Amino acid sequence: MTKIITLYNHKGGVSKTTTTYHLAHALVEHLGKKVLVVDADPQCNITELFLFKIIEELDERESKGEQTSLPGTSLKDALWPRLDGERPDVDVAGIDLIKPCDSEELYIFRGDIALSEAEDRLSYAHSQRMTSDMHQKRNHIAIHDMLRRLGARDSFDYILVDVGPSAGALTRAFFLSCDEFLTPVAPDRYNFQAINSLSEILSKWISEQLDIVSDFKKLKLNIAEGTPIFKGLIMQRFQRHNGNAKPSYQLWIDKISERTVEKLLPSLIDAGGKESVYPATLSAPAATAIPDFASIAPMMLQLGKPAWRLEKKETGWQGAVWDDRENAMQEIKELFFKLAELVDK
Repeated sequence: MTKIITLYNHKGGVSKTTTTYHLAHALVEHLGKKVLVVDADPQCNITELFLFKIIEELDERESKGEQTSLPGTSLKDALWPRLDGERPDVDVAGIDLIKPCDSEELYIFRGDIALSEAEDRLSYAHSQRMTSDMHQKRNHIAIHDMLRRLGARDSFDYILVDVGPSAGALTRAFFLSCDEFLTPVAPDRYNFQAINSLSEILSKWISEQLDIVSDFKKLKLNIAEGTPIFKGLIMQRFQRHNGNAKPSYQLWIDKISERTVEKLLPSLIDAGGKESVYPATLSAPAATAIPDFASIAPMMLQLGKPAWRLEKKETGWQGAVWDDRENAMQEIKELFFKLAELVDK
């Protein structure tokens, strides 16, 4: 069965999209998995990252006066007939996914800036979830039902959902549709403080979900029955000296890990039971630590490819600079390949 995963933190600026992008490539390249990336963030950053060449070509054609449109079905277009009540469910058979590269089993369900319009409808559906309003109940489970049937349709091993840095109804619906989640964090005071509010948000979401599972199942509605399993933190965006995190970063790495054990893990267990937390996180909450990409990050964004696939001729880096970057790219590759192995457990 398809495993659905998201990287979620309501705190922005933690490299969530970039990490999702690299994890998708690692699952395909390293483990030979068939992967779908769903862009559930109205900012559409991961759509831009995967499809930048297509977008540049369309922009060029539009500058010459041509009418153009992105290929594939957008997430908003797929969901809207269901949210409007035109259909009992999402027309999964009609969803046209995009395959950026013919040589890889990696697909994109592209985003749409208008997806934010779904926020009010999903929020209202959530507020009506315990009433007899079947239309709102179907809206409440529409996203989970769509992802499950889409995974089965194309036999995906993994669906990675890129959600926005919010605690709104849209993000909640996608989060609760997942089997597992990881939480990217940057080692600073703001991320440390955010662990408290994250604990409260997720505890509330999970508790509310479990309260309605039985009733929805009786109505034969395709609701997520379990709770997303916390697979660990992803420590990122820290600088190093002599191979170790600099003291100013290590301070917050330690504090965030401690706060996760003290606050986040107990709140998840209280809400969803011991099975809602991956056992290894109880003593070591960080699944991996990925140092600052430095100049590699803007280069991979410019060229639209994973960091480890950057080539010397396209970067312009020479001599010792290239040697240093090449070693860093190899390290990034190894880190993401190990993360893919963890996700695959």
